[in-house]
Amino acid sequence: MNVVPPVSKEVALGANPAPKEIALGQMIDGDKVMSLPTPVTHKANFPEDMAQVRETRTQRVRRLQEEARALAREQIAEFEVLLDATAKAALEIADGGEVYSIGAREICRRLADELPRTLQTLQVISRKR
Repeated sequence: MNVVPPVSKEVALGANPAPKEIALGQMIDGDKVMSLPTPVTHKANFPEDMAQVRETRTQRVRRLQEEARALAREQIAEFEVLLDATAKAALEIADGGEVYSIGAREICRRLADELPRTLQTLQVISRKR
């Protein structure tokens, strides 16, 4: 099978040695002229882009580890606030009297005693890092 692209068919057959302007979609000897895809150039191929300083893998690992540590500190701080709020709520229930069942008051009384110490321990541990 002899396949010649439509644009070069005339030149290959020697019918018209002078090049002429051919529009896309124009018919030549029953073949429709099609365009070829334009080549894709990547920005990384240009020297000015290569001059930019890139983050090394080691630097990226260190940056990501620091971000993870910062998120962990943030989460611990939020948890400390929740523990404090829980201790205060437990104390209110423990001191709530007959409105609350004796079992709920007793559990809350224990939590109201224990949670402040737990919070202090967590704060000391988290400050060491």
